Amino acid sequence: MATTPGIKLICTHDGCEHKSVARRLCCAHYQAAWKACEHGQHRPLPPREKAPTRCPADHKHANSSTCYIQHQCRCTPCGDAHAARERNRQRQKAYGRFDTGLVDAEPVRQHVLALAEYGIGYKRVAELAGVGVTGVRSLIWGRQDPGPRYGEIPKRVGREKAEKILAVQPAIENLGARQPVPAVGTHRRVQALVARGWSISHVGRVLGWEPGNFRAMLNREHVGAATHRDVAAIYERMWNVEPPRATHREKLVYSRSVSFAKRRGWLPPLAWDDIDTDPTPESDVVQQGRVTGEELLEDIAFLLDGGESPEQVALLVGRKPSTIAKLAQRNGEREIANAFGSLEKRAAA
Repeated sequence: MATTPGIKLICTHDGCEHKSVARRLCCAHYQAAWKACEHGQHRPLPPREKAPTRCPADHKHANSSTCYIQHQCRCTPCGDAHAARERNRQRQKAYGRFDTGLVDAEPVRQHVLALAEYGIGYKRVAELAGVGVTGVRSLIWGRQDPGPRYGEIPKRVGREKAEKILAVQPAIENLGARQPVPAVGTHRRVQALVARGWSISHVGRVLGWEPGNFRAMLNREHVGAATHRDVAAIYERMWNVEPPRATHREKLVYSRSVSFAKRRGWLPPLAWDDIDTDPTPESDVVQQGRVTGEELLEDIAFLLDGGESPEQVALLVGRKPSTIAKLAQRNGEREIANAFGSLEKRAAA
């Protein structure tokens, strides 16, 4: 006998609780009704109403079983697709090749937790893997839907989803834009470009940074992952390119950049095997000795050309503005002397 979900299979005769066998009557009452020609004495159910379609207006029908099962859509494409899936399921079972498409969720969960420790949150994992946020979140905190299964950790997950999540690796390229990372690799790349002959101001302009902000970044212990990726991209594009030296100005910038990096022990690009993780080769680092007045003025001119203010330059070189002004005046550097002399007068006022 066909059954309908929600209907109890017991006799509908008053006071009888035996199992129904036909016309919702038990065997005894069915026989009695048949002999009395009173088959119509049972209480018929009202006609079932067709389940309404609850799919969103822009829903793509027949693409998955969600539309037919959960949304209870009974349109022709959904019905045909559901019937085809059921036929294929029964056929695969008969052949002994039926595969649910589910795998153990625990390795996937451990991988998501390991990514979280590296700094890649579950939302970022879902974005990189191209899967839904809810499924990844459930692997960590369990089901969030209210009900008896709230907090339950899924034991299985779809194979395709698992493969996409496991493909996400703990790398700086996968971190969020503002996730802080050690600034060692970023600083080394900028220093290597300066040692190559590119000025700090030029590197900052290529990145689109203001001179003051770029200089402040070079003094931080951590930078954002987006900054690290931008500097790495510029470094890959410029490390093996010769800076222009056609004009007198370009030659001056080149020589000042190389001298500035040399006095600070900044290494060129080819000094590193892995610029992010290699220890600093102490034997190759130029130890900073006593800087002569001419070298100091050259560094000051280099920083001023890069867009640094006289106040910031005085802090960077560790000299008082009056000392720099006197040194510049003694060596005939009138522009530097005027810049730091006016700074000293403003401080005194």
